[in-house]
Amino acid sequence: MYKTILVPHAGTAAGDEALKHAIHIAKMSSSKIIILNVIKPWSNPLFEEIGDDDATTHVQIESIMTNMQDHVRKFLAKRVAQCRESGIECDGIFRTGNPANSIVKYANDEKINLIVMAKMKKSEEYKSFFKIGGTAKKVQDKSDCSILLVET
Repeated sequence: MYKTILVPHAGTAAGDEALKHAIHIAKMSSSKIIILNVIKPWSNPLFEEIGDDDATTHVQIESIMTNMQDHVRKFLAKRVAQCRESGIECDGIFRTGNPANSIVKYANDEKINLIVMAKMKKSEEYKSFFKIGGTAKKVQDKSDCSILLVET
């Protein structure tokens, strides 16, 4: 039923819970799992005024991004190994960009059949601040495939 399952994962316990659900589904349907991590581009208003001639700061920012990418590669390798140990074909991929847009674009471009992702439960006192919706809501609204939201 599901040939390829996409699991967006931000490196959280909630993402690990979504991955457990995806593994269960993949075992039943002989699916492949793709674990996708999206790194937001470096964005800090303090650095917007830095000129192109400030090479030291740009090198430092580039170093931070490289370290983040190395961390993500290690994190993805661990989750991919977990899937493979369960007998499931799996790949780990990372992208840089807006998380919701990157997830939807990847899912649509790669003809993903199912997205399994965490949906963070918001406390009642903070719900009024989050009317726009988080990443899961945006993916749900824009995606062309089926989605399983794992509430955490």
